[in-house]
Amino acid sequence: MRILTHDQLHRTAPAVFASQPDEAVSDRYGFVPTINVVDALQAEGWYPVRAQQTNVRQAERRDVARHMIRFRQDPDRQMTVGDSVTELVLTNSHDRTAAFQLDLGLFRLVCLNGMVTPVGDVGGIRVRHGKQIVDEILEGSIQLSHQVPRIAEGVEAFQSTLISRGEAQLFAEAALSLRYGDDWQQASPIQPSNVLEARRSEDANGSLWSVFNRTQENLFKGGLRGRSQSGRATRTRAINSVTEDVRLNRALWKLTERFAELKGADLAA
Repeated sequence: MRILTHDQLHRTAPAVFASQPDEAVSDRYGFVPTINVVDALQAEGWYPVRAQQTNVRQAERRDVARHMIRFRQDPDRQMTVGDSVTELVLTNSHDRTAAFQLDLGLFRLVCLNGMVTPVGDVGGIRVRHGKQIVDEILEGSIQLSHQVPRIAEGVEAFQSTLISRGEAQLFAEAALSLRYGDDWQQASPIQPSNVLEARRSEDANGSLWSVFNRTQENLFKGGLRGRSQSGRATRTRAINSVTEDVRLNRALWKLTERFAELKGADLAA
């Protein structure tokens, strides 16, 4: 596990170290630098291992843009879920576009890909900017840790649920709709079969967990060959937006839960 230093964090996500919010925020905005939260989580045994920041065109917005940091516990304390380890995913901005948000995540070791797993109806712990942010985030980390067994049960259900090729096709179509919108047939440069391609032999099976992971990895890492609307050969882009990363991860997880529920209903019948 490679723990990010302050210097590495600053190079990847400079907004983590913002010293003041965007000038347009109101006087009631309780500014707390994200690095204060990062250091507090690290003191509790959660170490920053990945960071990213939304690209912005205006240089003056670079220090307040939306950013995301993923945290993991040291190997002796790590909570595992199947072939993944649990993470905390912290997102924030200092330009009024987002409050502090703490989610439970999974990092799948076999593909080095991170997921965000919604917990409850709202998906995680959302904290408005204010002076008590650090304490509320630390409390939230404890609450989310308590949800790991429930997430593990969900993963076990995904792994034990087998779906047919036709059902996998429907899953991929729904995933493309989540990525490109309801008119994905026109907007998407790729087809459902591309989304379902396995990048490694252990994912080439018919479990719902495998179909979910193939879909998630292919959509997020990009690089799939396809055709633009004009017919030009192209490749899909990796998802680098913090907002889209969290949004699509949550949506894909909920889609997988829905498929599991439907398959459970069929089996019960």
